[in-house]
Amino acid sequence: MASQITPEGNVIAPLNISAPAPMLDLRGFKWDTVDEKIQGTHHREDAPPAPKQQVAALPPQLEKQLEKPKDSFLPSFPLEQFHGTYAGNGFNLIWRPRANDDATFPTTSNASAKTPVGPNDNILELNLTREQLTFGENIGKIPNRGFLNQPDINLAGLPYLQTVQDVTFPTTGKGDNPIATSIHFEPGVWLNVPKSKVHEKPADSVTRMACIPHGTTINAQGLVPPRATTSKSVIGGDARPPNIQMIDTTPFKLGNPNNRLNGAFPSMDAANPNTFRIPQDLKNFVRENTITSEIIKNPHQVLLKAIKNQVITETITIEVSTGLPTATINGGGISNISFLMGKQNLGDNNAPSDPVAHAAFMTSTFWIERVQYQVHITKSSVQSTQRLFPDMSKSPDAPTPEFLITTPRGGVPKDITITIPSIQIQYSQTVNLNFGLPGNILTWPHVSVATLVPSSPQPFQMT
Repeated sequence: MASQITPEGNVIAPLNISAPAPMLDLRGFKWDTVDEKIQGTHHREDAPPAPKQQVAALPPQLEKQLEKPKDSFLPSFPLEQFHGTYAGNGFNLIWRPRANDDATFPTTSNASAKTPVGPNDNILELNLTREQLTFGENIGKIPNRGFLNQPDINLAGLPYLQTVQDVTFPTTGKGDNPIATSIHFEPGVWLNVPKSKVHEKPADSVTRMACIPHGTTINAQGLVPPRATTSKSVIGGDARPPNIQMIDTTPFKLGNPNNRLNGAFPSMDAANPNTFRIPQDLKNFVRENTITSEIIKNPHQVLLKAIKNQVITETITIEVSTGLPTATINGGGISNISFLMGKQNLGDNNAPSDPVAHAAFMTSTFWIERVQYQVHITKSSVQSTQRLFPDMSKSPDAPTPEFLITTPRGGVPKDITITIPSIQIQYSQTVNLNFGLPGNILTWPHVSVATLVPSSPQPFQMT
């Protein structure tokens, strides 16, 4: 759905990016150290302020207008593409534990209501979402002290804030509910971590540190992908669309992910309106192809639908997880509050024996994509700057970016269509939640996906 402009000149964004984007204001914070003060190299109060971080990997038309600062310690590849605010739409699936006194669904005491079918210890919640992802300015050199043969290293940190709203609307079967419900708030930091001597196989890595107010903190790590250096590469990505593989949200017994409990959960059948699921009746969503049995099973279909008709010339893939330590990367992990962990005693696989909703593992993939958009320019006799939207008729499932296009000095002699590149972020995240009766604890995949575009107009100078 394209944005509109009112007669007064106000922009009405598509519903999927209409919520105000959160802002990160660090009020000039930059990491400093006692060492620098002793050595006299720290920034004095009378020193000129460091230049602000600018957009990296710009289209050629803007390279001469915006220059990257030369004396700031900026995040390097691939985090250099994370700047500003992105917004868009997505899908969220979570298997929620269900308490005995839960009154969400009809019970047998209500003679006129049907009792939902399927296991009653869980509720499958499905959300069509709208979200915002804001990156703050880099916070400078973050010193980590070496020891003996390991020199000190400096990390580059990039704070971020993610907010997600549920806009599921059973009446229409779309993500256009006029009453949005906030369901996620996540402050965090992305880090560039240089290679070190402490590992058998030194390699640069990235880390995502996140804080989720449910009572979980996450430290997820991954290796920096190879940077493409071919003539076709502008942002350092592979010259192809993203390689988005299938995932499976079917629960499985703890420690046995290769043996999914297929058929055990009627709530995964979109045609069944009488299960422990929110929303229960999905017929309107099935009609609109927004929530189907196939999407419930494999939410990556939402990402593939969004880019089905897009022209993506480059993709940078970042993968991070809280997985097991390796020779290249150790550390990382997830920490939960006591309520989520359950009882102190440990059971199978050295896991809590009676967890409430123990977040045990997280993996996420971010695809940074360079997308080619078609934008129509109307003829004019003088130079002008226009706020325009691309032709998105073939990609109704993708959010709509906006461009601030400046025409040549003599105007445009006739109506034309031009191609403009812009950055798009897609991501997939899976958190394994463990809960169940002792001896029968299951792992319940909690999956979130989204497609995001810059929320502010992207400047572009025609030549």
